[in-house]
Amino acid sequence: MSACSIIPGGKSISAGTNGRQVPVVFDGLPQGLSGKANSALATDDAPPRSVLEARQRAGSAADTLEELLASEGYLAATVAPEMIESVDMRPRLDVSAGEMFRVTTVQMTVTGDLDDTVRADLETALKTIAPGAPARTSDIEALGDNLISKLKAGGYAFAESPAIDVLASRQDKTVELTYALQPGAFVRLGDMVGADPAFLDQKAINALQTWKRGDTYSPEKIDQLRTRLRSTGLYNAIGVEISRTPDADGFYPVTLTLAQGKLRSVGAGVTASTTDGVGADAFWERRNVTGAGDTIRIQSEVATIARNLTARYTRPNIGRFGRTFTAEAGVRDEETDAYDLQGVKVGASLSQPLNKNLTVSAGATLDATRIDELSLRSGIDARDQLTLSFPLTAIYSTVKQPLDPQAGNRAFVGVEPGVSVGDNTVGYTRILLTGSTYHKIADGPFVAAVRAELGAFVGSNSVPADRLFFAGGGGSVRGFEYQSLSPRDLNGDLIGGRSLFDLSTELRWRRSAKHGYVLFVDTGAAADSVDETFSDLRSSIGVGFRYYPGFGPIRIDIATPLDRRDGEDPVHFYISIGQSF
Repeated sequence: MSACSIIPGGKSISAGTNGRQVPVVFDGLPQGLSGKANSALATDDAPPRSVLEARQRAGSAADTLEELLASEGYLAATVAPEMIESVDMRPRLDVSAGEMFRVTTVQMTVTGDLDDTVRADLETALKTIAPGAPARTSDIEALGDNLISKLKAGGYAFAESPAIDVLASRQDKTVELTYALQPGAFVRLGDMVGADPAFLDQKAINALQTWKRGDTYSPEKIDQLRTRLRSTGLYNAIGVEISRTPDADGFYPVTLTLAQGKLRSVGAGVTASTTDGVGADAFWERRNVTGAGDTIRIQSEVATIARNLTARYTRPNIGRFGRTFTAEAGVRDEETDAYDLQGVKVGASLSQPLNKNLTVSAGATLDATRIDELSLRSGIDARDQLTLSFPLTAIYSTVKQPLDPQAGNRAFVGVEPGVSVGDNTVGYTRILLTGSTYHKIADGPFVAAVRAELGAFVGSNSVPADRLFFAGGGGSVRGFEYQSLSPRDLNGDLIGGRSLFDLSTELRWRRSAKHGYVLFVDTGAAADSVDETFSDLRSSIGVGFRYYPGFGPIRIDIATPLDRRDGEDPVHFYISIGQSF
């Protein structure tokens, strides 16, 4: 019998050589291990310059191959390099793998007290390596990690395993495993300390805490705290540590080590298309204005069809974490083929996440507009209207990369009841539903993306024109002029629709770290009814190029209408930052 100890964290073996060369040849490997061996031995090194260097490399390769075999359960394997007489020789490794060692028993030793429920969980986990299973290092180490995870999930924050004892019999080709576990103290969480209340006030700090005093420790509570601290945008570095010394009540304080970040930021972007024109936007943001984690953001956009300036104040975590108050005021000027609009808007909303994926909000806005509609311009003055609305929204998202989604789903539901006062007083309700889904294809470089949007309007058309629906152009159906897939009056002038539908499908190919390509098909229309919308659907097809500078893709799309009609341009171009959806 012989004994040895396997310490978690041994060398891992990756798959695939990525075009690198394997500098040796070998015989005698067990079936199924050639790929792992090639990957472990592959190198970009230049050929050896001397026989001595060649022998040293061959010896190193033999050691690597022995380690690989041991990790797969061949604990008695030997690998010997043949004698090298010339640098022109490709070293040969003779492999004697022997029999695979198999596990006979799996047990644990526990130092200190342990809760009966947690002990039962550990006993169940030990059964994941059954008697007769191959003695693979990866399986043995994974079980050790699982045991520590179960201890920590049970409230033992300081749990550790100093080693895994392995008793191997070369004669019987068997292994007996013993996991030495040290649970440490059972931890109930106390106060959160270390944050500077002069920077972020104590009430705002307390809103970030994910436990009540005396709650049992769990890794999830601490991970959630880190996520909340990052979400404030106030810190460059975040450290969270459980004190090993309890307070007078026996609770363990949680110590924060926080490096404050910059409180001001600016940004800018540009867009261009043959349908929507050229545009530029910029913002200035000041965080933690009053010490409550609040933010002021001023944003402006200057484009061919729209200009706007908006100031927004955001106050997070009102009464509880995630409840956010937002107040906004802005002016805007729009010039489209359907209408010209000048407006001043003020509004406020309160939002609350119901879980990590779903957020709901309710608000009120007051919008004063002057609108000159193309269909009414013959001798009729612009209309002045005052619109009071109460937008209600729900947003669901499992997408982790907003600028370049790789997986997940997004959904938006917006219901806006309102009343507009002008030449006459009218009520309305505007409903908009949007959903998108993203799926990696076979874990490769391809992502399939689909987005659908459905809108409905109830009430009088005497509301401001921007409350109605328009289709066509970037963000809608590429390949068509802005708003061109919208209903028209008897004179052929564009008017807003009461129904909207558009659908976009994309196949995205990330060819390399910096470059990608897209194939897409867009379909959509706006009309006065659902039936007309679906009977008036138009489609386009296009290709796109993506450049990835590190913060999100720069998008260049080219689209052309299907079944192009007289007067429609054959091609339209779009340039922007981020994927189209």
